[in-house]
Amino acid sequence: MNSKLLFVLATSLVPLIGVQAQSIDQAKVIPSTYDRSSLTCLYMKFPGENHVTEIASKFQQVVFSDKYYNNNLANVIFEAPYSRTNTEIVPEVAIKDYLTNQKIAKSVISKWYNRKEDGTMTMDLIFERGMFNASDAEYIKAQTTKRGNALLQDYGNRLIQRSYILVFDFANVKNMSEAKVADQHGWEATVTAYLYKIDFNEEIQAALYDCWIYPEDSPEVKAEKLQKFEQLEIPIEFVTKTTHSLSASQANPDTQLGKLTKQKSDDELLMELVQSGYDETLYYLERKYEDFMVKATIYKVKPIQVKIGKKEGLKCDHRYFVYEYLYDEKTNTVKPVYRGVIRATSKIADNRQLATGEMPTSTFYQTAGRKLQTGYLVRQQNDIGIEILAGYEMGEIGGPYGRLDFRLGRFIGLKAFFIYLEGGGQQKEYEYHYPSYTKATTEDVTFIHYGVGLAQGLMLMRNMELRPYIGIGLESASSDEIDKADKGNLSTLFLKFGGNLAINLRHNIQLTGGINYYALIGNASNKDNSDLGIKWDEIFQDRKGLSGLVGLKIMF
Repeated sequence: MNSKLLFVLATSLVPLIGVQAQSIDQAKVIPSTYDRSSLTCLYMKFPGENHVTEIASKFQQVVFSDKYYNNNLANVIFEAPYSRTNTEIVPEVAIKDYLTNQKIAKSVISKWYNRKEDGTMTMDLIFERGMFNASDAEYIKAQTTKRGNALLQDYGNRLIQRSYILVFDFANVKNMSEAKVADQHGWEATVTAYLYKIDFNEEIQAALYDCWIYPEDSPEVKAEKLQKFEQLEIPIEFVTKTTHSLSASQANPDTQLGKLTKQKSDDELLMELVQSGYDETLYYLERKYEDFMVKATIYKVKPIQVKIGKKEGLKCDHRYFVYEYLYDEKTNTVKPVYRGVIRATSKIADNRQLATGEMPTSTFYQTAGRKLQTGYLVRQQNDIGIEILAGYEMGEIGGPYGRLDFRLGRFIGLKAFFIYLEGGGQQKEYEYHYPSYTKATTEDVTFIHYGVGLAQGLMLMRNMELRPYIGIGLESASSDEIDKADKGNLSTLFLKFGGNLAINLRHNIQLTGGINYYALIGNASNKDNSDLGIKWDEIFQDRKGLSGLVGLKIMF
């Protein structure tokens, strides 16, 4: 790693910075209300493919998100209507044609209306979901009207228009042995999901009501309405697709790491793989599809509290943008203006109940922006959870430096908790003493170090974060003389601990500075990992201790 590499890394991030900035700078319509969507999830299997039977079995056990109404049908598995080897097939089109031919949309709408075999329908489920969907504000408003809760029940009609079908395709399913991964057991796969929306417009809704069978209808009228229902076509439209790589594995019990880990069976790990395919698909769809983004308002500040929770699928460290609606005299309209970013803490309310005006709140913490006020709109804006830091270390150990931080909050329930990977390099002149040399040698030595660790973010102010961390790493050294003497690099392990202070330039761009300490572990080793019986800082005098850091961090 050198200065040129650091420059290339930094400049390659510039277009990405622009893309992130657009999410705030570009004016766009943001709905101020939120209605729950419903999902019908299906698994598309390809007979004869690896482990398809096992995946089908586990798919039927997936835990459905509390965020969506469950519109799953009795049969959630179907055979793929095309072959992977047919390159002329467009999968999303072939799937849509299959769903249309099988009248899946009509089956979903029938579930909404509790349609029975004799053709009778009721509004019970629609009314129930309308009540459950209502927010405290809607509940309080409804109580001031003559209709009261009946008004909330009617809200269920608008929910039908948010009915979606999500088709999952698990491909390249392999256990670790098949994937040729040593010392591990478990699974890996690729999941592609296809999202379709049921087009239940007013015209189709009116046609459905023409099929409504009443108790007083004569047998002839009932037969006519049954025939109308059979002829009713409910279209679907393709929305988007998403693809992710999945892995659910563990170190084998006979390995060093495996001995420290509670072992799971391959069957349990396969269930984790399929569940993560569902969870990750929904998380990434929620990043770009408006109907899946939760909207609410700030209920209290100090601390920030919002009346959303498990009912909306909220998890620790989920990110929300905050907006204030302001009047624009030029356009004579009210538009949302960005005010900040908040994230959920581990205090997630269990609000899976009907609104009463006293719905519990979840607690958030602010990571960017200005002072927030009650009534501001909050809008779900999922991030990938990856942060890239490019910088320069200064000290006895220094040089160009890079680090990747991965946010773990939504997986383990701890806010602002990270695992990181780091790497750096330096070329420096040393008069060093290698054990096989009869005298000291002076030359430029190339050092490469990399490591892994854990970090905890602490918000000192709205736009300032301190992130203490601790990790373990390995540094290697190479030069012409070292290569001649040992035919390979020298190396040593080190502990590294310190803290980085980051100041926001934008909500996703930070200027970062830090102080850390490199503490050596054990003696130096040669290319065969043989202990040389001499410490690293005795070969390379004083190569340990404090280092400073300056850099730029981009968050995705």
